[in-house]
Amino acid sequence: MKKGGKMKVKMVATLTLVCVVCSLLLTKVYNATLPKIERDIAMKLKTNLMKVVFPHAKEYKQSTRDTSFWVAYDSSATILGEVKFCAIVEDTVWSIIDTTGEQYGIAFKVFPKGYGGPIEVLVGLKRDTTVTGIRTARPAEGLKETPGLGVKVNEPWFEGQFIGKKQEEIKLKKDGGTLDAITAATISARAVTEGVRKGVARYKKYLKSAKPKEESKQKEEK
Repeated sequence: MKKGGKMKVKMVATLTLVCVVCSLLLTKVYNATLPKIERDIAMKLKTNLMKVVFPHAKEYKQSTRDTSFWVAYDSSATILGEVKFCAIVEDTVWSIIDTTGEQYGIAFKVFPKGYGGPIEVLVGLKRDTTVTGIRTARPAEGLKETPGLGVKVNEPWFEGQFIGKKQEEIKLKKDGGTLDAITAATISARAVTEGVRKGVARYKKYLKSAKPKEESKQKEEK
């Protein structure tokens, strides 16, 4: 083999070795960091779930008594609620359980189509079927609505309108409902509103009966 040919073979072998070593190192780093990435994603999801269940809280922390529970505090560090989330439909619907083992409500995700694409919306629902709160995805989380217009679905005044509403009330005023639209961004506002209403209709079947315990006892005695 000529000298030039030997050099080429040597270069190819060297490059191959470098690629193999780099691949192994990247794989090792990925495997080492994956558990932390997954933990961070899980923690962020739990925080967001707490935000739609207790939207007026100022702080959310894992319970020191049982880390499967999360605690919501107000500005004076008073506990507003302590719950845990149990998946009913993977990554879509969760049952919210309080410290007594009773179901507080449910939380679910919907993905209505907005002006720029699907809008991820997280919704909290009490046992009496009223909305506890909603949270739309932020631009950093994949929201593609128009900056300065459709992206206003993130604003507290818009999301806050859903609190305490029942299924039949969740419509824009121009559609016969109770919610204000977003100026120059009706498509985005309507998408979120329709998504939440249809989500309530679809997932409220997962709510357990909200009948008072005394009433239940009376029926059992009969």
